[in-house]
Amino acid sequence: MSLMTHKFLPLLLGPVLLLASCGGGPSTPSAPSAGGSTSATSNAPRSAHDSGDQSRSTEEQSVFEQLNATRAQGRSCGGKYMPAAPAVTWNGYLAAAAEGHANDMADKGYFAHTSPSGATMKQRAEQAGYSGWQELGENIAAGYTVRDVIQGWLDSPSHCETLMDPALKEVGMSYLYKPGSKFGTYWVQDFGTR
Repeated sequence: MSLMTHKFLPLLLGPVLLLASCGGGPSTPSAPSAGGSTSATSNAPRSAHDSGDQSRSTEEQSVFEQLNATRAQGRSCGGKYMPAAPAVTWNGYLAAAAEGHANDMADKGYFAHTSPSGATMKQRAEQAGYSGWQELGENIAAGYTVRDVIQGWLDSPSHCETLMDPALKEVGMSYLYKPGSKFGTYWVQDFGTR
C-alpha cells in the first residue's frame, strides 16, 4: 500500500509506504497562460459558491463522510496536536482534477504528485476550473481500500496535518479501481480554499 501527501507552498514531499501529501499556505494563483488550450474548462473566475458537479461514487461519498467525521475531533498528527477543524464541502472542480490525476497514475504506472509530463497539483486544479484559490493541498494513496485509506493518511503526520488543516475548506476526491494496474486502487484527495 502506498500513500503520499503534498502541500502547495511550501512544498513538503515525503513518501511513506507510497503515501504522499502536499498542502499549502497562502499564494497568488497564476494568471491563465496565453495561447491555445485543448481544455474545455475556462479559467474565468468562478463564484465562491460555484462548487461544480456534485456527483460522486459510493466509495468517494464514504471517504468524504469519514473525512468530515475525522476533522470533527482533535488529534495528534505525529507530535503536533491539531484541534478539531470545520467540515469541508465537496467541490466538483477539485474532484475533476483528482479524477484526472488518479486515471493518469493508473494508466502510466507512476505514483507522485507531479505527472511524468510535469503537470502539478496547481496546474491540474486550475485546468479543471478551480480558479481564484488561496490554498491547495493534496493527499494521494495507492493500494488502499475504502475502509483503510483515511487511517493510512492519519498514521502519517504530514497526511494527518493536511486532513486536519482548518485553512482548507473544500475537497474533491477520486477513487479508482483498475485491475491490472501497478497498485490496483488509487486515491487522490485535492483540498482547496477560495
